Amino acid sequence: MRELRLPAPALRGGQANLVLAGFSATGKTSAGVLAAELLGMPFVDLDQLAERRLGSSLPEVFLTLGEKRFRELEAELLGEAARLSGTVIATGGGAVLHREFATLAGGAVAVVLTAPPEEIEERLGDPATRPLVASAPGPRIRELLAERALAYSAAGTAVDTTGKSIQEVAGLVADRYRAQANDKAQRVTVSGPHAEYPVLVGEGTLDRLDGLLRSQLPKAGRVVVVSDQAVTDSAGALVGETLRTAGREVLTAAVGRGEASKQIAAVTELWDRFQALAVDRGDVIVAVGGGAGLDAIGFAAATWARGIPWVTVPTTILAMVDASIGGKVAIDRGGAKNSVGAFHQPQAVVCDPSLLLTLPASLARDGLAEVVKSAVLASPLLLDALVQARPAGEGLPPHLGWLIEQTVRIKAAYVAADPEDLGLRQSLNLGHTYAHGLEAASDYLVPHGRAVAIGLVAAARLGVSLGLTEEDLPAQLRGALDRIGLLETLPSMDRARVRAALLLDKKWRRGEPAFVVPVRGGAALVSGIDLDFALEPFWELLAEASREDPELTAGPAQAPAGSGPAPR
Repeated sequence: MRELRLPAPALRGGQANLVLAGFSATGKTSAGVLAAELLGMPFVDLDQLAERRLGSSLPEVFLTLGEKRFRELEAELLGEAARLSGTVIATGGGAVLHREFATLAGGAVAVVLTAPPEEIEERLGDPATRPLVASAPGPRIRELLAERALAYSAAGTAVDTTGKSIQEVAGLVADRYRAQANDKAQRVTVSGPHAEYPVLVGEGTLDRLDGLLRSQLPKAGRVVVVSDQAVTDSAGALVGETLRTAGREVLTAAVGRGEASKQIAAVTELWDRFQALAVDRGDVIVAVGGGAGLDAIGFAAATWARGIPWVTVPTTILAMVDASIGGKVAIDRGGAKNSVGAFHQPQAVVCDPSLLLTLPASLARDGLAEVVKSAVLASPLLLDALVQARPAGEGLPPHLGWLIEQTVRIKAAYVAADPEDLGLRQSLNLGHTYAHGLEAASDYLVPHGRAVAIGLVAAARLGVSLGLTEEDLPAQLRGALDRIGLLETLPSMDRARVRAALLLDKKWRRGEPAFVVPVRGGAALVSGIDLDFALEPFWELLAEASREDPELTAGPAQAPAGSGPAPR
């Protein structure tokens, strides 16, 4: 087996975090929860996360594993929290002593909650629940406050909680955040091979479209709004009207719905429309629609007149977090998904979550598979948030705009690090080798998101079998995907068709299959493994998802007897 490690890149951009520091019992958790509600932001408590990771309460952790192990995990969680944006984060009392705290607080609104020693002692209650002060609460509180005084003073703006209710403290903290980070529409910059371009994420960003066009393409003439037919009369019409109101000359065109739009015949019709409109390189295309539509429109833009500049306005979660960013445009050919394509970076991207409001819940959920993928690759705390999300029966996970922002930042980081998909960016294929085979074999009746969900769990199981992936990750993934509602029953699949579709996957190299599997801190690209061995976890999942008996559906595609594991 050959293995190429693909570490997750650094993340940048996004809304500022609100970081709460301070000694125990100053109200970081209670005030943080209320401040998050006031600000409409998600809340993360790093001490609670530590307890979940270790499976024990903090007093038990100190007793059985010791303070040193807790501090190691605390530093690790601070580093993971620094990869989030737009989040209220409560840190532990000693977090300010780690160098990772400075990384987390950099660019954030950091607030240190304070109280005098005697009030802290009164608030603490039973000292047995606070291992660091249990032996002598009063003296130890004063001793620790003195040891940490410089670190607390440097950590952020102090807010005295003495005599204040939790509601009052939360209000003060929220006001401090609003004063320093009041723009909810966030700008994430993507570095392409030739130039940078902005991705705007947030409610109301569609109103900024004309301004983006003027800043990114000041010499552009006419605007050709090309929408997929599913949104022509809704989002497509809204985009056209927005630009006309701004004084633009707007032309229109359309491409088919869903995967049917990614056929050469559909693109030919779009070329014919461009010819009839006399579209040239002085014009700009504004592509409006879901992932498949943007793929097809982008391919047409890349190939007409050797490349027309384009801007994307995605209308599904899948399109916002994946298809609209990065410039990979493609159509399907001969049963192989995305086998004919090009790189054509957009000039700007507008992700306005208000465009999702008209989507059926099932279609909206479909795109969350890409959110889960991104979390696995580059943001463990994002994955934790998805695992903890409410069940699918209660609708979409909370803080949907936040989920989109996190995923856009991750996608932008991979594109910036590898614009032409020659190395690190191949991490984003996690789960997709399996998924594309499943989609094609079902004649695209299985939606992309559900196929990716199956592919993600299969890739994690493959990684475990190769000794590369943490053993508990497949179960974590299943939990998150099941809560979102992406592991529902599948139709029975013809395994011969699935295998044939996998053989057409464009990620093969020199006649060998290549699979991306998750590893701690990123992914690994593995090749030189037996295809039947790599397919075993996939067949198991298909059987589970279609409620079939594996013994009855094994067929000729299972590994031959005695084949054993892939060579290491």
